[in-house]
Amino acid sequence: MTRKIFAAIVLCIVFVCAILGLIPRVRLEAINTDVAILADYREISALAKNSGLNVLEAIEMLKQNGLTGLMVSELTGDNISHGLGWAEFTITRDPERGTEGTVISILPNSPHKDLLNHWLRVRFSIKNENHDNSPIFLPLSVSMLKTVGIIPDIDGLEAAKKSGLPIYYRPAPSPGTLPNNAAEMLKLVHEKYHVAVFTPAGEVVSGYPDVSALANVAKDFGIPLAVVEFSRQMGEKNLNELVSPMLMPLHSVTNEEMMSRNITRVALRDRLIRAAVERSVRLLLLRTAPQNTTNFSFKDFSSEMNLLARALGDHNFSIKFPEVLFRANPPHPFRGFVGNILASFAVAAMLSFAFWRYFTRMGLAENSRTKIIFAIAALVLTILCAKVSFVARIACALLAPMIAVEAALLAMDYNKNRSLIQGFAFVLVGGLAVAAFYSLPEYMLRLRAFSGVKATLIIPPVLVILHDFKRRIHPESILEFLSRPPFWGELILCGILAVAIGLMIFRSGNVAIISSFESRMRDTLENLLIARPRTRETFIGYPSLLLLNFLVSRNYLARYREILRVGVVIGFSSVINSFCHFHTPLLLTLLREFNGLWTGLLFGLILVVMIRFVLIPVLRILKPLFS
Repeated sequence: MTRKIFAAIVLCIVFVCAILGLIPRVRLEAINTDVAILADYREISALAKNSGLNVLEAIEMLKQNGLTGLMVSELTGDNISHGLGWAEFTITRDPERGTEGTVISILPNSPHKDLLNHWLRVRFSIKNENHDNSPIFLPLSVSMLKTVGIIPDIDGLEAAKKSGLPIYYRPAPSPGTLPNNAAEMLKLVHEKYHVAVFTPAGEVVSGYPDVSALANVAKDFGIPLAVVEFSRQMGEKNLNELVSPMLMPLHSVTNEEMMSRNITRVALRDRLIRAAVERSVRLLLLRTAPQNTTNFSFKDFSSEMNLLARALGDHNFSIKFPEVLFRANPPHPFRGFVGNILASFAVAAMLSFAFWRYFTRMGLAENSRTKIIFAIAALVLTILCAKVSFVARIACALLAPMIAVEAALLAMDYNKNRSLIQGFAFVLVGGLAVAAFYSLPEYMLRLRAFSGVKATLIIPPVLVILHDFKRRIHPESILEFLSRPPFWGELILCGILAVAIGLMIFRSGNVAIISSFESRMRDTLENLLIARPRTRETFIGYPSLLLLNFLVSRNYLARYREILRVGVVIGFSSVINSFCHFHTPLLLTLLREFNGLWTGLLFGLILVVMIRFVLIPVLRILKPLFS
């Protein structure tokens, strides 16, 4: 059996196993098309008042333009101090201790006075043996109650009930001495008004570090938890773990972020659309403009919501409150035993094959014995990956960089026909194998993250450089390179490479900082191509491949080609990392990679043409002037 036939058989088997392992995920993504547009009741109320509208009329108008759910928060001491809700504070002193305290009373004209008084006493664990509605005294100053939940915003709850909108409820933090009271209030509000989804408000989850009270109420009553993207709330991860799998991703942009980053309304809408399309976020919270920043009216907000709903419709989403992907803990993994074995075998076979290919390139004898060893290793690793999670994590963390290395080396083998096609096919099959293994609820819901992203940016360039020195693709051996003084050009290129890799590692997270020019370029590519190709592929990987081919064919700059070979492997590392975004729809990832291929080749072709027909002729003309 020739090497090509053996490789083709292995890749075909891995491809089939990966596809079979991905079937449950693809089916789930096909039906997960409901998206809810949420808005804050208090923001709607303020806009309606400024426009001379009744708040219920305003909500009905927004429903016609896409409003799908209403965010209602528990009112804090700060809210009460500013006149929101049906409670008031009176500063007093404890006659026994002489310390400052606060009297909280429900306004006598409240239409829900009895209910609010009951909730107020439950919130602060005050017994009401006489069943009266007298004010309560707390040995806490008003400033200490600033971020503490006092009573639910019953106006918002009533408005949601009357308008038939699902409620997105935000319980506020509890005083430190009453960590479980927020959970009790969530239970009472749900029993009275039916909470569709909730998220704790504040910088710290109420009860942290023990957040089990909120989690128990959520699980007992089947209330999903909305997981806010990029949140840094203390205790959030603990709560997510306990409530899992009843999680629903939510995207929101706070007023502080909008002002500090100067986010326009158009950019805000694009961010919400991108969250739904690229990251499978199904709850989108559309906020009004921050106060005193613009003349933003209810009409503007209604029109903006309509544009958002229409844009989501253009992406084949239904404007409807979604269901959670996993209502109860599914079998682990949810694809079943057979699917688990197939996905494990795809990973194991691909990893063994990639290592075998690399070591044979480095001089290991390629014969029947090594192929048998490869096959045995694949079978043993399959069993370990299916049964031992630690082994599986290590295997996948190693597989991603090895796929990038082999794909890059295949693409840079200019002695063979269709080298680029072979390299691209290899990275696609490898990416599907990783995606098949990790297409599990905890990864699709972002409770777990792929642990090999950073390694995929660091290891492949190192392995390619070692390979090139060993095989003398670089004109020197590594000993010859280290034994001579470095050239200035090499030092400059090494410095550029180190900075570039460091920048890529820094920007590899979800909240990476990008320039306004790059942001506009990304938006333009998304609007044109639906799935935006990644920058490292379009502007580094594939252009480096074409430029390297040009330099090899002309026998130019043999000593400095290594920087381009590193650029190629960085591009293929980006491809494999795209498949590690398990919350991104798989078909969108595939479209993104094909878009990255042709746009990168187009950009690289333009670059080569400019060098061939502009730069080189100009240098030839100028050369006599400096000789």
